[in-house]
Amino acid sequence: MADGLFIVFEGGEGAGKSVQAERLCQLLQEAGRPALLVHEPGTTSLGLYLRDYLKSKRPLTKKAELLLFASARAQLVESQIIPALNEGITIVADRFTASTVAYQGYGRQLGPNGRDVIDYLNNYVTGGIRPHLTFLLDIDPEEGLRRAKQQPSLPLDPEMYPDEARADQDDSRRFEDQSLAFHHRVRNAYLRLAESGGGWHILDARSSIDVLAAQVWEAVAPLLPKVNLDSATASHPALL
Repeated sequence: MADGLFIVFEGGEGAGKSVQAERLCQLLQEAGRPALLVHEPGTTSLGLYLRDYLKSKRPLTKKAELLLFASARAQLVESQIIPALNEGITIVADRFTASTVAYQGYGRQLGPNGRDVIDYLNNYVTGGIRPHLTFLLDIDPEEGLRRAKQQPSLPLDPEMYPDEARADQDDSRRFEDQSLAFHHRVRNAYLRLAESGGGWHILDARSSIDVLAAQVWEAVAPLLPKVNLDSATASHPALL
């Protein structure tokens, strides 16, 4: 692994991943730690191009969907993540390889060899890099979908996502509009992945934004240099 710290946020629809990823990136910057926020699919020009199709309701087979996500990830890893990690920059990722396992592998039920194919693709396009920490924001799918549908055009922070002005729109709900059974499969897959260890932390997404941010910071702070941590906690008393 390169010198930088690699942190990923995962979870189902409406879990609040983007909010926590943004919050952590801001805290890291306040602590004097160079940090880069990336979003899947997105961030790169290719990722944004593919995101437009992947988030739409235009025709797309299961296998094609899998390969488009893999293409977006390959571009993101090689052009953004690896160079940043090599420079000692902390990467905060809004989704990574576990999303493909959960959504395409279990949600889409890609057949008996689907998981093997996904694991191969993930390893191939990432070069084998793994997050140091993965935060699973766990939420019951019914509540998560209710949250997502109550915020059809939630704006993203333009400083964190300069090329992605808005989140999913009403006509871009390929995943939100899947059956409840689909979303339960996704949640169960995430929980199974988290049980394997490897730096996973399961957080109750029903908690407040501040409580979740404090729990995230508690796990991240010990991995950071001690210098300048006081500035971040002083700016956010809820972290103390």
